Amino acid sequence: MSSWPLTHRALSWSSGVRRLLPLLIGIASTAVLGLFALWISWKTGIVAAVASGREPDIAVRAPVTLYMMIGYLPMALYYLSGWTSAHLGTISARFALDLPPFRFPRRAGNLLGAAGAITMYLLFLHGSSDPWLVFQPGRWRADYPFVLAGLLLMGWFIFRFMFLLIWSALEVSRTARRIHSIDLLDTTLVEPYAQHGVRCSLLAVVGLSISSNLWLDPNSPALATVTTLVMLVSATAIALFLPTWGIHQRLKALKQEQLREIRSAITARRDPHSRSPEDALQLRADLALERRLMDVSEWPFDAGSYARVILYIFLGLGSWVGAALVERLLESLGT
Repeated sequence: MSSWPLTHRALSWSSGVRRLLPLLIGIASTAVLGLFALWISWKTGIVAAVASGREPDIAVRAPVTLYMMIGYLPMALYYLSGWTSAHLGTISARFALDLPPFRFPRRAGNLLGAAGAITMYLLFLHGSSDPWLVFQPGRWRADYPFVLAGLLLMGWFIFRFMFLLIWSALEVSRTARRIHSIDLLDTTLVEPYAQHGVRCSLLAVVGLSISSNLWLDPNSPALATVTTLVMLVSATAIALFLPTWGIHQRLKALKQEQLREIRSAITARRDPHSRSPEDALQLRADLALERRLMDVSEWPFDAGSYARVILYIFLGLGSWVGAALVERLLESLGT
């Protein structure tokens, strides 16, 4: 008997490690791949060229960002798929729904991944000063194949991630249609919808924060900050509200319906000619219920949910500060 608490703690610790292991692997992979790209740039002389002003700083930022995204996106796909399954399971249990298990449509995902790789390849050719260089391996600079491979892999992963983000959001949102009844005064029932939206927004902000170094210029801080903020807010809003739109519509319609019913009852009991002591007591109860219903939010979020999302956006802006610091470091190397 005395060994049970120790065994229980060991099992809990083991379960926690298993949940965190993909996150730790993803963080390590992102860091290692980013450092690998930086090492390639240093070995091929790109860092020195950027520091001396012979190359723009994007020559270093691009490969590092690409390979960091390649480390991040598989982890984001893993967690997004797992969170979607968990939230759908919770919704199914809380509302007594018979929902099928969540499955990622792999064929469509693979097709979109291939389309993403091709899109990145075409953008690479379009932005290249010598589009035909890709067909002449003998003229390639040492870092050329790493940048090209990074673009193809990033295109593959990012299109699959965007597809899963939208697909999972729609899957979660559609479940609201199948709910038979909702207790407006019990907000805990709709927590899985809010949790899915908040977690999706976190994945979107992190991905956008990393990839923003591909197209933003640290030498224009005002414009860069405004652009980053607009993109972060837009991506966060889509990721946050898309999976909760269905339950929002149900909550809004149910709230209006119940308010109409309670207000009709209040109007009837306010008639001074037919009011009894029981009616007076019930009128006070109806008025209190009306106030409670009016305070019910039509979205499944609480103050904590909004606070977390705002924090995510500010953390995303912090990544832009990091990019500016890297730029200043490269400039100092050349002085």
